[in-house]
Amino acid sequence: MVMIKAYIMINVDVGKITSVVEKLKLIEHIGNIAVVAGEFDIIVRVRVKSLEELYDITEKIHEIEGIVRTTTHVVEKEVIKE
Repeated sequence: MVMIKAYIMINVDVGKITSVVEKLKLIEHIGNIAVVAGEFDIIVRVRVKSLEELYDITEKIHEIEGIVRTTTHVVEKEVIKE
């Protein structure tokens, strides 16, 4: 089965990163959660079966208090370096 992979970049209100990360951990299909420095505050990696499922996850993320904005990047091709 083909899985759709995506990275969702998240901007968070100041002081809300810890609570947002705890809520993100509860959402199914979110694999990795990284707190980062730079333009975004958090990047999550998602694996889903359909774009509709990706949409549903994005909607759940938007419901979390403290999230300001998200930007989603769908992986077209992934190269794993050995």
